[in-house]
Amino acid sequence: MRGFLRAVSDQVKLALAIRSLLPPRPADMERRAREREARFRNLLRYANENSPYYRKRFKGIDLATCAITDLPTMNKSEMMANLDDVLTDRALRRADLERFMSDPANVGAYYKENYAVCHTSGSQGQPAIIVQDKKAILTTFAAQFARGKPLTRRFLPYLHKLLNPARFAIVTQKPGFYPSSTFFNYFPERARRYIKLQRLSVFDPPEILVDQLNRFQPNFITSYTSALETITRELKAGNLKLKGDLEQITNISEPLPEAIAETVEKAFGVHITNIYSMAECMALTCGCQATHGSHLNDELAILEVVDANNNPVPNGTPGSKVLLTNLYNLAQPIIRYEIDDIVTISAEPCKCGSLLPLIAAVEGRTKDQFWVNVNGDIRDLPYYVFLLALHTETDLAEHQFLQTGVNTFVLRAAPLPGKTLSVEKLRRLIKHSVTSEGLADVIHFDIELVDKIEPETSGKIRRAKNVFGPAPFASSDRPLVANES
Repeated sequence: MRGFLRAVSDQVKLALAIRSLLPPRPADMERRAREREARFRNLLRYANENSPYYRKRFKGIDLATCAITDLPTMNKSEMMANLDDVLTDRALRRADLERFMSDPANVGAYYKENYAVCHTSGSQGQPAIIVQDKKAILTTFAAQFARGKPLTRRFLPYLHKLLNPARFAIVTQKPGFYPSSTFFNYFPERARRYIKLQRLSVFDPPEILVDQLNRFQPNFITSYTSALETITRELKAGNLKLKGDLEQITNISEPLPEAIAETVEKAFGVHITNIYSMAECMALTCGCQATHGSHLNDELAILEVVDANNNPVPNGTPGSKVLLTNLYNLAQPIIRYEIDDIVTISAEPCKCGSLLPLIAAVEGRTKDQFWVNVNGDIRDLPYYVFLLALHTETDLAEHQFLQTGVNTFVLRAAPLPGKTLSVEKLRRLIKHSVTSEGLADVIHFDIELVDKIEPETSGKIRRAKNVFGPAPFASSDRPLVANES
């Protein structure tokens, strides 16, 4: 009986969370503004009462009336150096969290039965540990269910899926503690009544991906740009045979160039949405249904687009970075958190009709394309296979991967001040990552420990840099966009 009541309670919580995040209508805007302000004040109060770090940083500030610009900023290095004091549950400790994540058997398990834990990718330097409670995880799913695709009705919008569950194919890395995996690791049990998941690896040979997708016949495909290019080539070659049930494709974690988006859409005949998010706020946006931008879930997060001196820039103008405030995760308050992305928020209303702000462009995450030769077959190599290896090395300050030849790579790693890095440990981590993806006999790598990694003339550090050259594509395997010219 207790299990039945818990199941009913969980189902009601999910339904109410989805309903609260249905796309806003004009009559909702005033109420939403009040709710956002209440969330913001509650976040400040809770952080001040439960986080020694924020209690010290907020000293002398009237948290009931202050503007967000009155609050101090925080960067990743500061957060990680003070993580035990940032976390609001005083029983949580960084060392314990790292031990928990060092065991692959814990993937998908809640730490202390209440907390979802992951590492950031480290795509901007040092990895960070992010802790979310169950309510925050539920909010992330609710936002995607409510706004990730057009809804035909607002009352119990997924009721019809009980009899015919939607089929979602997820083509990413294998399950781990990295952000894009975390979203699916903690997929709500009650939501599985409406959705069937198929998880595939971007490192599977194309013929295996095609066979699995042909068998599954997905309604939705979520993946990285590089993998979407691969399956699009397979579709155009006649190997991938979908029967017309595909409704939407979603890109995550990698930049989506407009030319590639248009080519994928033309091939599949469906819209490709593009989600801009990060582990620090996985419910930050939902992909636009008419453009390749992302709509900011502005009742769940505040995203300040600023210049180098933290002054706001007008909509329509690219900033130098963003300051993120997560309004729904109280376990680890993220308040005015610096992220080195160049974001442009549209100055015009979105043509899709959404009342949510449109993030029209995101720069700062573009990386050189890596590739490998696997028994004569040239394949794209997502940079994330290397990032996955570094997730547990939290003494890392900066890193850079170089492709120096066919299947040969170099990791350049710089430690945090006062910390040391072990070449043997880094080698072991990378070997484990490439082995888990079936690439142990393909990739060869060296490791260089350095004091500092110098930025480019732009001031940015290129985390992935191909110094060898582009892949020697065979005539049948030329880049996806080139086939359209």
